[in-house]
Amino acid sequence: MMNISIIIPMGPDEPLKPELVEDLMFIPAGTEIIFVAVKGTYQPEWMGTIPMHLTHLRWFWLQAEKGRATQLNKGAEFATGEYLWFLHADSRLTLANVNALQQALSTAPDHLYYFDLYFIDKCQRRLIINEWGAKFRSNVLGVPFGDQGLCIAWLHFQSIGGYRTTLAFGEDHTLVWDAKFHGIKTYPCGVKLATSACKYKQYGWGRLTLKYQLMWLKQAYELICEYKKNR
Repeated sequence: MMNISIIIPMGPDEPLKPELVEDLMFIPAGTEIIFVAVKGTYQPEWMGTIPMHLTHLRWFWLQAEKGRATQLNKGAEFATGEYLWFLHADSRLTLANVNALQQALSTAPDHLYYFDLYFIDKCQRRLIINEWGAKFRSNVLGVPFGDQGLCIAWLHFQSIGGYRTTLAFGEDHTLVWDAKFHGIKTYPCGVKLATSACKYKQYGWGRLTLKYQLMWLKQAYELICEYKKNR
């Protein structure tokens, strides 16, 4: 596999799910797995004695000031990989994800890559609409979100200034736009990356779907205006 560092930010009350840890067994030997937690959050006990089937990976537990963008930048600063693969703590990986990303990077290493969104624990069938919507937003409009497993070359990440730390939300969405403004194209890996739909179950499908759409459209408009103003 290409020289990749996997960076996973952890929220203040977000547990490290054993399912994701087990999924990482598909990752090739020597890959960095970098968890970035909020300061004061101690690493899980199992990281003191890595299970035998996971010892082929290089495990790190970092701490940073609260804020997903700050945590992601901290992970990127620490990483030594040529490429940065940003995953969420509720992502689920398969061997197909790993193979597709490896093939994509070997073919066109200068793109910003992402996967098709897939909810592994659909609480409502209406979430299929969200999956279709994410595919349209990503493949047609070229605007994937962070839960789609963004992967970008370390040098490109540095050239665009990393994640913006001054935002209240949408740091992944903004990174994509900053990449586009720097001439870095977004491109799909062509396979699904599973994530959790627990937020939709907790807050309601209609309410959360509408909220997310309004937020990203408003932010996209502001970013485009900012870009045009600074040209």
